[in-house]
Amino acid sequence: MNRLSGIQQRPERGSRVSFERARGIYALRVTRDVAHARVQLSDNDDRISATSSVLNVLANADIAIFLIKLHKSGITFALAGSDLGRAETELSRLNLAVTTRRDLAVVAIIAGSMREFSGIMTDISDALLTAGATIYETGDSHDSVQCLIEEERLDDSISCLLETFDLHASAVSERPLHANSEGSKS
Repeated sequence: MNRLSGIQQRPERGSRVSFERARGIYALRVTRDVAHARVQLSDNDDRISATSSVLNVLANADIAIFLIKLHKSGITFALAGSDLGRAETELSRLNLAVTTRRDLAVVAIIAGSMREFSGIMTDISDALLTAGATIYETGDSHDSVQCLIEEERLDDSISCLLETFDLHASAVSERPLHANSEGSKS
């Protein structure tokens, strides 16, 4: 018996055992109750200072943000929907125009290595647009592409992505965002 795997039989001679994850899209990870904010900077603002102020006020309030995009005229980001009220209160102190939206979701498409795929964003966006979803933000890493969409279009989006990447429903997992309560550190 192999003490690491519990396998009693040896693989057939000549067969290969692989410890590497199979290549290709293999999972979808869903996060519900996400909000999106856009902070507009005025033409008179020092962009670096104003952006730093936005990020600092949120950090000091222990509000986690992600999918951060720095634009010439502002900054956009996502956050836990349950943190939105606190974020709006904190940002109002900066006297900058802030627009927000709640009831969004992130769907992350997971692969062993996204760098191996060409045209993956086309496949993802085609599936989401077929589902009637608006894509508010995207992000990517070595093993995933994340898309911020309306939560009300999430089920249709998942169905289209499962079909596009030939995945079973068991490939979908939920990952909740945990809002930071005032004064807590995470």
